[in-house]
Amino acid sequence: MQRKPATRPPLRATYATLDPQLPLADDVLTAVVFGRNTPAPADPRCVRIDLDPLAGATWGEVWRGSGPARIGTAGAIRFVEDGEHFAGWLSLEESRFGGLREASEAAYLALLQLHADSPYRHVCRVWNFVTAINEGDGDDERYRQFCLGRARAFAATRGGSPTIGYPAASAVGKQRGKRSLDVCWFAGRQPGTAIENPRQMSAYYYPRRYGPAAPSFSRAMLVPDRLLLVSGTSSIVGHASMHGGDLDAQLRETIQNLNVILERGHAPDAGEPARLGPDSLLKVYLRNRHDAARVERALREHLGANVPTLILAADICRSDLLIEIEVVQCG
Repeated sequence: MQRKPATRPPLRATYATLDPQLPLADDVLTAVVFGRNTPAPADPRCVRIDLDPLAGATWGEVWRGSGPARIGTAGAIRFVEDGEHFAGWLSLEESRFGGLREASEAAYLALLQLHADSPYRHVCRVWNFVTAINEGDGDDERYRQFCLGRARAFAATRGGSPTIGYPAASAVGKQRGKRSLDVCWFAGRQPGTAIENPRQMSAYYYPRRYGPAAPSFSRAMLVPDRLLLVSGTSSIVGHASMHGGDLDAQLRETIQNLNVILERGHAPDAGEPARLGPDSLLKVYLRNRHDAARVERALREHLGANVPTLILAADICRSDLLIEIEVVQCG
């Protein structure tokens, strides 16, 4: 009788407090810790991002894969892979490249060229951390310059058409430190399914008023592990920011957008349509750190007390937005 092949564990994420004295488990692809004082072991799979945690201050974001993790490098890129999944990250100082636009283009060229020749061809989720993301006027705004560099890299490697499929992504601002760009991402052997939000224009179709290059990302990516990886989501309807200066209204609009994305990314055989709840892992980026307790209370009122939530101090990609939320949703 022929033996069935063993089922490999899927990609999964949790928030957990890491013991600095204990190594990460063999199946951990990466553990992302935020802020300068969050405990973490001296393990090359740990990535530290300089955003202060405002809630969940002792947590790391732990991603587990399908088996023993193997560590490697490719130029400036550090990575971990397990045969099914790939986690990569790099940090570039802008001064070495002439500015943020050039650093962004260099980062994405390195990322995309690596995966073009890799068994992990399908980049599904990217996180971008940009110092002083709102600084500058008009097209000189740093977020717009970041988007332009990223778009040039996509155009150089994939032709620049939205039909190529863009990964889910977030891009938020580090509120201190040297001018640098940190990029972290996941890729896999199998493609995911890009998800868009009917309440919002797809970001890669944004009109010229938002910059010389539209943002190159999808609203979410449903990966074969039955995880829905939702991009950073804010109070945007169509392509316009809503509820300027009103944090509570922006939070309500953001939650509505997230629930629509979860419904759109719902697997037909997964039972009831997904909503934000205990199966959701939330990461909240908050412009004004003194609003953290208020946002915690509001999220409990909207979602209940059992939704794992990490709140980080970060600038949002548009200066009129006060909050952004991303989600990892279990299928």
